[in-house]
Amino acid sequence: MHVRRFLISIAGVLTAAALAPSCLAQGQGPDTVASAPETSPETEAGLLYVFNDSGPTLIPSNQVVTDNGTTLASLPRRTYARFRLSPGPHLLKPDPPLWKQQVLLNVVPGNRYFVVVAYKPERSWAAPLAGAPLVLHEIAEGQAAPLLDEMKLQ
Repeated sequence: MHVRRFLISIAGVLTAAALAPSCLAQGQGPDTVASAPETSPETEAGLLYVFNDSGPTLIPSNQVVTDNGTTLASLPRRTYARFRLSPGPHLLKPDPPLWKQQVLLNVVPGNRYFVVVAYKPERSWAAPLAGAPLVLHEIAEGQAAPLLDEMKLQ
């Protein structure tokens, strides 16, 4: 599935690159008059994806994530949300906050960030060496791709 999308996007880029010189030669290209660059919300802010990858529990509950102390997301299990963040530092924590469970993002306009919050019931609070049952951490785009396909946008 991912390979097919990748190949289709490459084919689109190659087609556009092949057609661009002929459009410019016919005078149908972009205006040459100097103007201010267009800005879009994507270039003025960073894009954050927050995933709730919690395991099965007897009583399902939302995972809440805060940004600099303000509630950012309250996500049911196996869902994700997308947010535009202003440039600068953002401290993400679960609510209620837990020791060392935080992600500090220095948001740069145009960049994308991926964060997972999850309650892992197979981990015990009584066995801290196995790791905390509630986790919050940043993941790479490659790790986020399958989650985007599997989970429901909130």
